[in-house]
Parts: sequence; C-alpha cells; structure tokens
Amino acid sequence: MSTTLTILITGANQGLGFEAAKYLSKHAHVRLFLAGRRSSPLKDAVDTIRTGSDCRAKVEDGVVIDISDDESIKAGVAEVEKRLGPEQGLDVLVNNAGIALESALPTRSLREVLQDTYAVNAFGTACTTEFFLPLLKRSTAPNCPRVVNVSSAAGSLGMNTRPDYSFRPMISYGTSKTALNGLTVAFAKLHPEVHVVCVCPGYNKTNLNSYAAGAADLEGGVGAKLIAEYALEKKGKSAGFYNRDGEVPW
Repeated sequence: MSTTLTILITGANQGLGFEAAKYLSKHAHVRLFLAGRRSSPLKDAVDTIRTGSDCRAKVEDGVVIDISDDESIKAGVAEVEKRLGPEQGLDVLVNNAGIALESALPTRSLREVLQDTYAVNAFGTACTTEFFLPLLKRSTAPNCPRVVNVSSAAGSLGMNTRPDYSFRPMISYGTSKTALNGLTVAFAKLHPEVHVVCVCPGYNKTNLNSYAAGAADLEGGVGAKLIAEYALEKKGKSAGFYNRDGEVPW
C-alpha cells in the first residue's frame, strides 16, 4: 500500500488550479503533477510552486494536456504513466480545467459558444477521466482512486430554480456544468471502485470572469482550499456535489 498520494490537476498553470496546487504542495506526502495546455506558463507555475517557502511535496515537471484534444490527453496519460512506472497508479485526478465564453455571445452565435464551451467543460473532462481510468484503477493508496470535478452552482438546477437565487442564468457555462454534474454521477455509478465527486469552489476572481470586482480573492481563498481538501481526503459520498457549506442540490 502506497503512503504517497499522487495527484494530477488540470488547468493548473493559473487561477483556481494554480492556487489549489499551491495548497497541495504544502504536504510532504503528496506527489503533484500540474497539467495545462501550454508548456511555457506551465513551467512557470511549476517553478513558482517548487521555490515557494511552504513547498513540501514532490512537484513533478508539468504535463501538457489540452483537454479539448483526445490525442493531447492520451499523450499526457502516457507521460504520467512513464514517470510513475509500471507498478504505480494515479491516486487522485482533479478535473479543474474549464472555460467560460458567455461574454462572447454578442459577437458569436449561440451554437458556436455552446459547442466550444461543452467541448472543454463537459466533453473534455469526460474524456480526460476516461483516459486516466486505467492509471487510476492501479492506485494502491488508502481511500483511492478518486476523481474531483470542479463544477459550479451555476450548473445546479436546484439552486437556479430557487426564488431567492440572484445570479443570472449562464446559458453556456452554467449548462456545461450541469452536464458535468451528470457526468460525475454517471462515472461514479459506472465505476463504483472510483470515488467521484464534484465541488463548487464559489465565485472567485479568475480569468473566466475577467477578475470580477464582486468575486472572492484567489490567493489564500476558500475556493482553492476546498478543491485541495477534496483532493487530499476522501470526503462526501461518491456521486455527490459539495461546496464549503456541504451538499449542493443537483
């Protein structure tokens, strides 16, 4: 049984993914893979975390993965498998990568925006999970393997239909997260040996919302910490949806 916890987080070169990776790097028992679309900012992110005063984890070189491209995902899986060796598996996959294109709707068609958003947030996350499953099922760490999908209250039908819910519906981003929530349940039921949850980190200042004034600060924020906590420990029930206050309605 492995005492090291091997974690890969997508979209880790910036935003919530990067801040969650910083939290994870504080733990000496963690072996951490940061994944992102572009090698240069990914290297910068890895270097920043490695040289941080709180870094205790083994932080691997970055893994280039564009989750909208199956061949890129497969190449990333092969690279991680090569580094882990034939006997070791991936313990935790954090599906954090995502995009929001709501602001493009005045100039782009709804069909294009929906297709591009779903290609990453739903299809990309599903395929990333599918391709990493063999490595995940090789895990021997306690309470593993696990998948943590980063979702949003914008995708909660239960919250969006509440009379007191004040956020405007997001027709592309929000519904793509609704699809992700459904995929979370499907993967959990199809692969009962894998603990699969989705988490809502809340409304945070990221490039997805152009660092909105009303959003929470990223650095030291509860959103990234929540993602890290679910990566570090088995929390909640498989096929569940959670935020910092507990279970979120579908």
